Amino acid sequence: MEVYAYGGAREVGRNCFLVHEKGKYIILDCGVKLGEQTEYPQIPDNMRQHIHDVVVTHAHLDHSGYLPHIFRDGLRPHVHGTKPTRDLITVLLADYARIGGGRKGSGDAFTQKDVDMSIRNFRLHEFNQEFHTGHGFRARLLNAGHILGSAMVMVEGDKRLLYTGDISVRGTKLLDGCERNIHCDALIMESTYGDEELPSVKESMKKLVHEIKETLKEGGHVLIPSFAVGRGQEILLLLEAYMKSGALPETKIYVEGMIGTGMKITRQNIIYANQEIQRRILMSEDDPFKSKYFRTSRRKDKHDVFEEPSIIVSTSGMLTGGPAIGYVEKMAHNPKNKIIFMGYQAEGTPGRKILEGEKEVEFHGEKIKLRMKVAEVRISGHSGKSELIQFAKGIKGLKKVVLIHGEEEGLNSLKESLERSYEVIIPSLGDKINI
Repeated sequence: MEVYAYGGAREVGRNCFLVHEKGKYIILDCGVKLGEQTEYPQIPDNMRQHIHDVVVTHAHLDHSGYLPHIFRDGLRPHVHGTKPTRDLITVLLADYARIGGGRKGSGDAFTQKDVDMSIRNFRLHEFNQEFHTGHGFRARLLNAGHILGSAMVMVEGDKRLLYTGDISVRGTKLLDGCERNIHCDALIMESTYGDEELPSVKESMKKLVHEIKETLKEGGHVLIPSFAVGRGQEILLLLEAYMKSGALPETKIYVEGMIGTGMKITRQNIIYANQEIQRRILMSEDDPFKSKYFRTSRRKDKHDVFEEPSIIVSTSGMLTGGPAIGYVEKMAHNPKNKIIFMGYQAEGTPGRKILEGEKEVEFHGEKIKLRMKVAEVRISGHSGKSELIQFAKGIKGLKKVVLIHGEEEGLNSLKESLERSYEVIIPSLGDKINI
């Protein structure tokens, strides 16, 4: 068994790994890396003929965004994943095409037709249901705990290989943590926070409540940039719970971008959420997805949002696009306002630059001076360093660990902690790893 790293190696984004064994091939994730320039998986021309089966672990574009490019090129693989992943991808890929994923004249253009073809070729699988690829691999999806429907992939040939995608070992307001009782020979594991310990949810929420109350008391507005899928829903459910309990004052929460669509899809796939949320919806009239606090702006100029202190939860999470940019432009001049980052900010993104202290940010070729306050509250769908180590060490029969989807510091720190117990590899783009 061999694995080829075509994306997500020594970087965060464009995850793409091809597994090969005795004439059998399977692709694990096929994402894009969004930034000033979109980057794609580096699949060699002679390997493209082997794209017969693609497993998508979850809907985020750094794991799924290359799908329409594959279909645009005339390839027709089967795409495997869970129902929530398929439903969320349908929306995210359509939006990606609309906002520039299909840039005309760039050689990278794709159309809605290519998105539709990607969805038409989707094969749905439940967690722990074994399925066979067209070329003979046996595979299973296991709960990853990252976002709704997110999965790890167990590929079985001569060896048992587990690919994590993105994982969270701890449960959240919406989801149970990832599956743990696992047996495999080799592990390909994400390392987003490989050198950091993430704070407890209790610590993070205490900080979030403080940051929001401080701003509302001053008469300012709070902007929380968020991913449309996963973090957006978690944040809204947390805010709703804290307002109901009185920990936060009752305030209008404006939901912008595709976060509202993500809420609807989450509500339709609620059997993939944890039991507490299922009980609230199915056994009572207490539906957190239909909270009285949630609003959408009625005006194009967003004037109604600013009539009184409010909270805005808007895409995109790293300020690479979406309505959040318009809100930064409107709010940046006022030091009473605050932007709170709650998710990972990739290198080079506007979000990362602001967090690192830059006082001027450029959108659409225009520079904006930032006078608004900046805060960071960590509520992550990933696992921290000790949680990743604990996850790996809990796997029975594990001999080899391949670390991916991380920046150099995190990858090296995690390797140092694991190499006493396992053979640890950090691949570079294009590397072949023998399993």
